[in-house]
Amino acid sequence: MENLAHIQRAIDTIEKNLRQPISIGHLARRAGYSFWHFQRIFAAVVGEPAGFYIRRRRLTAAAEELRTTRRRILDVALDFQFESHEAFTRAFKGLFHLNPGEVRGRRHFIEGLARPQLTREKLRHLARQAAMKPVIVNLEPLTLIGFEARFISAMSPDANNFQVIPPLWHALTAHRAELDPPLDRFSYGACRCLPEKQRRRDDELVYLAGVNAKPRARVPAGMVRWKIPALTYAHFTHRGPISRLSETINYIYGAWMPRSDYRRNERGPELERYDDRFRDGGQDCELDYLVPVIRRT
Repeated sequence: MENLAHIQRAIDTIEKNLRQPISIGHLARRAGYSFWHFQRIFAAVVGEPAGFYIRRRRLTAAAEELRTTRRRILDVALDFQFESHEAFTRAFKGLFHLNPGEVRGRRHFIEGLARPQLTREKLRHLARQAAMKPVIVNLEPLTLIGFEARFISAMSPDANNFQVIPPLWHALTAHRAELDPPLDRFSYGACRCLPEKQRRRDDELVYLAGVNAKPRARVPAGMVRWKIPALTYAHFTHRGPISRLSETINYIYGAWMPRSDYRRNERGPELERYDDRFRDGGQDCELDYLVPVIRRT
């Protein structure tokens, strides 16, 4: 599994540098992925974003050091890249529900809250999930017109996707009458990574809520046009609450893609397609999730 080997390489780098600054951009390059694709793959395979994993591994290692030595809490905090005693104590208590000093001399630590190091075998186990087979489809070029906004990825501790994206859909619903008749029955959610020079931070993305329009269709005030080339997609059907869409995405990147003959094609955005099957977004919800792919060479 190519993805697992690359993620293991990043995990090995993390383990060697728990006491040193760690750049997720460096980890992405080490794994051989773009920043955004690395974040997707890492979260899918490991079960949490890279930044969260690093933080929990540092706290776990720090807790073990406090349990088995008499080093000062401040020294341990600074050693594991926390800015101050207060920041370390706040993070430590948030994870373990204990103050750092309370773990001194404990024979056993709280394994259920700690983050043990991931091994290659554990990674393989995480990737063994029930098969969800996509349909490989070729889509003609798309012209999406709608509302867009930048947001901070759900894989970041500063994530604001739930604050930014729903208002785009509300705006599209309110102003849909201003759009020319769309070419199909779907509403489209499209998400892409910004070019590096346009990003204000590494984990910034842009999302569009819109419809598929004619290439020369009028763009109403406040809306934008996205031109998407003809691409091949792996077409999955998400079934269940919209709040659990991330589980389908994690399956795609963590289980299906490593075993498939395909890899992510960075030329296009991922697409969500909504129609009457969406209903109210609850238990009976269905939607299409399409990932642009290209065959491995």
